[in-house]
Amino acid sequence: MKLLFVTDIHGSDICFRKFFSAIREYRADVALLVGDLSGKVTIPIQRKDGTYSCSLLGEELVARNTTELADIEKRIANLGYYSYVGSPSEIEQLQNNPEKGDEVFQTLITERLDRWMRLADEKLRDSVAKVYVGVGNDDPFAVDMILERSQRMTNLNERVVDIGGYEVVTTAFSNPTPWNTPRECSEQELRSKIDQLASKVERMDTAVFNFHVPPYGTLLDVAPQLKDMEPQAGSASSVGSTAVAEAINNYQPLLGLHGHIHESKAAQKFGRTLCVNPGSEYSEGVLRGVVLTLKNGRVKNYIFTSG
Repeated sequence: MKLLFVTDIHGSDICFRKFFSAIREYRADVALLVGDLSGKVTIPIQRKDGTYSCSLLGEELVARNTTELADIEKRIANLGYYSYVGSPSEIEQLQNNPEKGDEVFQTLITERLDRWMRLADEKLRDSVAKVYVGVGNDDPFAVDMILERSQRMTNLNERVVDIGGYEVVTTAFSNPTPWNTPRECSEQELRSKIDQLASKVERMDTAVFNFHVPPYGTLLDVAPQLKDMEPQAGSASSVGSTAVAEAINNYQPLLGLHGHIHESKAAQKFGRTLCVNPGSEYSEGVLRGVVLTLKNGRVKNYIFTSG
């Protein structure tokens, strides 16, 4: 079995589309797109006197018609951001009313994911690959029902799913982060969630632990230290989960699939368990992943991918 694992695309439209190309290119039998599907930022586009203007990454952009507007919105979507077009007063209301801003943000997240699920059904119509999807700690709970709508992508959220002789155990929850994301809990609560899921596994020696947060104190969980919520160059620390580390060491599944820490592309063995984090460069429009070959209940080989 050739297994493609991709995570942390954070709303990037181009990375989502590249996922289907990767399935074909690597001839994957099974493909997982799991963890942090949602973007992080809304870019307001002001509509005034027949033109549209916005600031994107320090650059002032102006569209003189709807065709040019569509180009700007595509650029925004490929970065993983969301665009909101409004009059000056509507933009002002959005910026000055956090509740309204959050409402619009949540709507834009669900709209894009709904479009993605419909696109997946179209792109995968003739594919023989089994394709799975799931969320991460950054994804609001409102998206869960949207993932269930897909006819071709099976939702892995908080359940154990057999993908052809290998049981995939999935949780999106992470230990606490500085950003207070939707799916966070204490290490004790996270370990309890993992244990509840693991109790449903029939064969742990061929199980796959698909936990969005990586194990603590490893090559997979090193991130820059923060000062006033800004990454500091030249300083780094482990920010993964002790609960995940303990569970992997205790249960010793075949494989651990992780993400969450974009800078920590790595593979590391813990006893018999191989854990991987493909990292993420979604904001550059680059789709990172890992292709693993599973045979006779073992990981025969793996290769990190980028495209």
